[in-house]
Amino acid sequence: MAGSGRTGLSRGKKFVVNVVWNWLGVVVSLFIGFFISPYLIRKLGPEAYGIWALTFALVENYWFFDLGFRSATTKYVAHYDATGEPDKVREIINTGLFYLTAVAAGILLLLGILLPFIQRFFQIPPSLQGSFRVLVWLITINWCMSLIFNLLTGTIEAVQRFDTSNRIGIVAAAARALAQFTALYLGYGLIGVGFAMVMGQAVGYAAAYFCFRRIFPGQRLSPRYANRRTLRMMWAFGRHTFVSFIGLQAQTQSAPVLIGHFLPTAFVGYFSLPGKLLQYTVDFIGRIGSVTNSNTAELAARGEYDRLSRLAIYVNRYSLVMFMPLAVLLLTHGDRFFVLWVGPAFAARSAPVLPIIVVGYVIAIVGQYNASMLLQGLGKHKSYALGLVAEAAVGIVLMIWAIPHYGIVGAAWVLSVLMILDRGIFIPWVVSRVTGLGYAKYLHGVYTWPLVTAIPALVFGWWLRASILPGTGWLQIFAAGALIGIVYYALSAVFSVEREHRALLLDWLGHRFRRAEAKAA
Repeated sequence: MAGSGRTGLSRGKKFVVNVVWNWLGVVVSLFIGFFISPYLIRKLGPEAYGIWALTFALVENYWFFDLGFRSATTKYVAHYDATGEPDKVREIINTGLFYLTAVAAGILLLLGILLPFIQRFFQIPPSLQGSFRVLVWLITINWCMSLIFNLLTGTIEAVQRFDTSNRIGIVAAAARALAQFTALYLGYGLIGVGFAMVMGQAVGYAAAYFCFRRIFPGQRLSPRYANRRTLRMMWAFGRHTFVSFIGLQAQTQSAPVLIGHFLPTAFVGYFSLPGKLLQYTVDFIGRIGSVTNSNTAELAARGEYDRLSRLAIYVNRYSLVMFMPLAVLLLTHGDRFFVLWVGPAFAARSAPVLPIIVVGYVIAIVGQYNASMLLQGLGKHKSYALGLVAEAAVGIVLMIWAIPHYGIVGAAWVLSVLMILDRGIFIPWVVSRVTGLGYAKYLHGVYTWPLVTAIPALVFGWWLRASILPGTGWLQIFAAGALIGIVYYALSAVFSVEREHRALLLDWLGHRFRRAEAKAA
């Protein structure tokens, strides 16, 4: 298909190249977030930062109205691109855009009606209530723009152009960070920072449209290419993604919302920061998942189901392997990291949440994120969606009880335990049924060796903290992380990496070394 952006690379090399580009985008976001978050806290103060975090938690709930159309767009564009049907691709893109534009208009109308009632639900100081209202409008406008332009980015990803989609993300993140930093440096408060974020993000939207036009030069954007038949087809696929997203959003965003209701808004910031830190780092795994999603759709379209079983185990296992040294470092030195990052006063409230959330993330999100993407790529994610809804419903009930009694630590325990029960135990069972793998075989293939090899690394990390690298400065934190990584990856190379994959890695490294020698000569 013209404009598909195919590179001619082999499937394996294309997968790796796409993942590397995705990681580059995450590195940029992580670097920016590492510096912007403490600067926001210092310049705005705990109360205003809590309102900033609460506003984003509220606006994220708008994604309920996506109804799974972005995932459906990625699924069907990947499918019809693989089967060479450009007219079908045009229908998918324009139907998605028509629906999402209508949703954006409806959201703005709905906000005008409900905002006064929303404000009264939270414990917002009178001096910040006006800023809260304006900030909600600004972030909502930004979300409406994101809803539309993210569909174009999803279309680009559907044809395996993750290099381009990540360039868009890097440009947007850099423009947004520069605008926010300038607003904070000049002394503007919540409203000024909100305006800056919207203007910076608009640069990314312009880049998304420009890149879409380059990759799909023959595609036309017009409501006349949208139709009800395509709308029904996309909804038939997207409804399960929609249900899963309801569960996921309710599970992740209900905690900040309920904390903002029961406790002063500063506690929303205390609770949200550990999750934001983990989200930045877990995005490394999420970016593999986005590649897994479109690859699964393409493999299914070609009937290559034998590769799916191997994909189900290896992408999750190696995701755990990659993430585990950071998890060990956060478990052993996380509180010291927070003191250095955001100061002792903020860390005293926020750091106790970190180890609880880390355990849940390792088992349920890092260990199974690619499983959810694989199920979506196959269109077999109904059970995953229902599991998330049950997880969220139970979580909301328990948090209504836990937050008034145990504060943000109680909320963290509720989230972590439930995500392990659902996404760490139930979802693997769903994947084993879909792929034909035995449940025990699947769990063993994903978890056993990454977790077993983490034990000596964890012991080593605690020894470093108690002896030569207690984590009293950034150099000590980075040195401890490097040493933990060396120990863990050395063990994983022997026990967690398959022999043929180890041989491929060694061959690739040898090839790179020989090329470097040849250039030096």
